[in-house]
Amino acid sequence: MTLTGDLREELPILFLRLRESAVRYQRSIVELAFGASALRSVARVSLPVRPGEAHLIAQALGDGTLPLGVVFGQSELNDARELIGDNGEGVVFVIGRPNLAESAEVIEHAVRLLATQFPRATFLPALRRSNVMGALDMGLAPKLRPGRGYDTESVGRDTLAQLDAIRSGEQTAILMLGGCLLGNVLDVVGAREALDTADVVVVTGHGGASLAYANVVLPAAIQHERLGTVTNIEGRVTAVAPKIVAPGSAWPDVAIASELAEELGQSIGLTSVEQTAKTIEETTGYPALSVLNDSTSDGVVIGDVAERSARRPLDPMAFPGIRSTEAVGLGANAGSTVLADVAAMTSTTSATLTDVGASAKLEVPLADAYSLRVNLSRRLYDNGVAVQGSPSLATLKAVSVLRLNHFDLDRLGVVTGDVVGVNGPRGSIRLPVALDDAVPRGVTEIAFGSLDADGDDVVRPILHGGDVISQVRLESA
Repeated sequence: MTLTGDLREELPILFLRLRESAVRYQRSIVELAFGASALRSVARVSLPVRPGEAHLIAQALGDGTLPLGVVFGQSELNDARELIGDNGEGVVFVIGRPNLAESAEVIEHAVRLLATQFPRATFLPALRRSNVMGALDMGLAPKLRPGRGYDTESVGRDTLAQLDAIRSGEQTAILMLGGCLLGNVLDVVGAREALDTADVVVVTGHGGASLAYANVVLPAAIQHERLGTVTNIEGRVTAVAPKIVAPGSAWPDVAIASELAEELGQSIGLTSVEQTAKTIEETTGYPALSVLNDSTSDGVVIGDVAERSARRPLDPMAFPGIRSTEAVGLGANAGSTVLADVAAMTSTTSATLTDVGASAKLEVPLADAYSLRVNLSRRLYDNGVAVQGSPSLATLKAVSVLRLNHFDLDRLGVVTGDVVGVNGPRGSIRLPVALDDAVPRGVTEIAFGSLDADGDDVVRPILHGGDVISQVRLESA
């Protein structure tokens, strides 16, 4: 689990509404997307969203007033409003963060507006990192308590706030869990300055550039090497078990946490994964132990009181965890299991909009008529730590290109394959362009963690973190 990046991530892709009639089951989709390509075969209304506009379009879906400067018309907005309805009954908003070159506040404002205007709708978070929902359920974010509670008195800092505090002298040490910090922030120069002055303890099973700044590295067991649970985006908690044995120097997370507490003069009283799961379930209602001890079902959706569905027999080598051999009738596990009598299906009290409070007014800079707004997207195989450490995956890293609408290609007088200069607030680079009409006009899309033909990072030299939106100017050769 990588926790070095901001957990408020990714993608406001789709607004889905499922309607059922007497004669047929119809799927209707309102797509609020940047370059989305999914579900092309079903009826939909597409509202292209440019960086800095998500909250404006969310407001428009409620009041019907077309914002100035958007790249769709009133008729498309009216069609979308008709599909969503007055109160959002039956609508699922799939929400995340599409653009790392845009402040997360834009999406936060959009989510707040949608939740207020459509009180009967539900929300499905589309977060990129694995097991982010499980991490949030365990309180691994500022102001969150384990069990989805909200703590208004908390003064916790997120990753970027901690780096700022280190540079200002308010914080002197940092504990990094998971992947490479330097591979997950835009302002690498500022992050290096903070790591240079801090005492750094790293708990990880991967390498990365951040290890060069570590005072202490504590090797941890990673996925496929440890026992535990994972939580998917729908809130389904599923047990996993180790497929391979971790290297002898790697410890389970709970062992590392317990020993660190002892070194600091405290005792958390946890000696095993099972004991930790029991404590979590008894105190928060999160079904950690009951799922861990259950090899017959496909897990538990938190807050759903429906009966569990039976686990489908699968190839024991493909199923996550060696305990799947029991599910397919290949023999029971050695040893015995003691079931604890805890409230497995109890839904914990979640944070509400009232708990979070109203966010500050959002000021989005006016778009520069001579510039393009930047959408910094994600790719499956980028220059991340896992890909860096796997020779078999490293060859899948794509060379960076700038994706542009035909409108902007024609305006510049260039075609796919031409190399252009890209000028940003911190410097300039040269990259080839590619036609992609899924990109709205006035926007250029580039992949985070992508490299140029020489193997150099192309994003950080031209973008500056912290801006509400990022803009660049292109120059043809």
